[in-house]
Amino acid sequence: MKDNTFYIKKVGFDSNTLKEFSTIIDVRSPREFKEDSIPLAKNFFVLNDSERNKVGEIYSKNIFLARKVGAQLITKNISKILESLSPEKSEKILIYCWRGGLRSLSLYLVLKNIGYDVSILNKGYKSFRHFINNFFSKTIQRYKFNILSGLTGSGKTFFLEEAGKKENIINLEKLAQHKGSLLGNIPNIEQPSQKKFETRLWYELNKMQFNKPIWVESESNKIGKLSIPKNLFKRMIVGNILKLNIPLNERANFILKDYDYFVNKISLIKNSMIFLKKFLTNNEFLDLEKNLSSKQYDIFVKNLLKFHYDKLYKKRTYYPKENEIEEVKIDSVNIKNSEKILKEMNKKHWK
Repeated sequence: MKDNTFYIKKVGFDSNTLKEFSTIIDVRSPREFKEDSIPLAKNFFVLNDSERNKVGEIYSKNIFLARKVGAQLITKNISKILESLSPEKSEKILIYCWRGGLRSLSLYLVLKNIGYDVSILNKGYKSFRHFINNFFSKTIQRYKFNILSGLTGSGKTFFLEEAGKKENIINLEKLAQHKGSLLGNIPNIEQPSQKKFETRLWYELNKMQFNKPIWVESESNKIGKLSIPKNLFKRMIVGNILKLNIPLNERANFILKDYDYFVNKISLIKNSMIFLKKFLTNNEFLDLEKNLSSKQYDIFVKNLLKFHYDKLYKKRTYYPKENEIEEVKIDSVNIKNSEKILKEMNKKHWK
C-alpha cells in the first residue's frame, strides 16, 4: 500500500487557478502582501514583517539557529491562523509564499494532517509573477480595444462606467487609483505598486472574452506613477476611436464637480501648480494665480484647460487621427447623454 504521508501536492498557476480553489492563503509578511498578491488571496502570515527581518538577520550568521527561531515564531503564528481560519473540510485550499519554500510548507503540513484538501503553489508568488509577465508579453496580443476619446473634462470615465453596464470596459484610472493627469492625485488615496496594478489589470482582463472588444479611455502610457504595460498600450493605440465633443463651459463645470476636493482645499491646487508652472508662460501662470486668489474657480478651470490641457491633448500622437471612426457631440456630462453614447457603441463597426 502506497504511503502518501509525505507527498506534497504542488500545482502551477494558470488562468483557471482562481476558479479551482475556494480559498487562497498568502503566508508572506504583510509588507510583501501589500506590494502585490494573487487576487482573492487572504493574508495569513506565518512570519510578520519584523519577525521575517529578525530570522533573516540570524540566518546570515547562523542558519541552524535561524531555523530554530523561525520554527518557534511560525508555530506560534500557525496556532493563531487555525483560530481564525474557517474553511469547510471539503474546500480546496491553495497556499503560497515567495517561492514555494518553508513558509508555505509549514502551514501546508499542518492543514494536510488535519485533513484539509490543500496544495502548494509551485515556486510560489514568483511563478504567479512569471504568469503575469507572460500574459502581458504574449496573451494580451489576442485582445482588441476600442478607445473613448475627448478633451479633458469630457466625462470619459463617467461615460465609460455607464457603458460598462452593457459593454466590456476597463477603467484604467480606477485600477491605478489616479485621475490620469498632473492634478490626478486623489487625496488620502495611495496608488498601488506597479506589480499590483498589473495584477488588477490581468484580473479584469481575464474575466473577458477575446472575441469581444474592450472599451478603455485614451490614456497616455502613464497614469500617475504607474505605467500601462507596454504591449497592452500597443494594443490600445491601434484601436478604433470614438471621440467625444463637449463645449468648454460644460467641461469646466464637470471638472469642478469631479475635482470638488480641490475647491474644498485650495492648497492642493496650489501644490500641483508648482508642477504645472514649467508648462505655462509667465502670463498664463499669473492669470491662474489671480483666478485662484479671487476664487474665480470656474474661470480658473477654463483657463487651465485652454492654457495647458487642451494644448497637451492636441499634441499627443499616440492615437492616430485616422483611427477616429465617429465623433459624438453632446451638451453636457449626464446619464441621458450616456444613453446616446451607448447607442453609438452598439453599432456594428465597433464590434
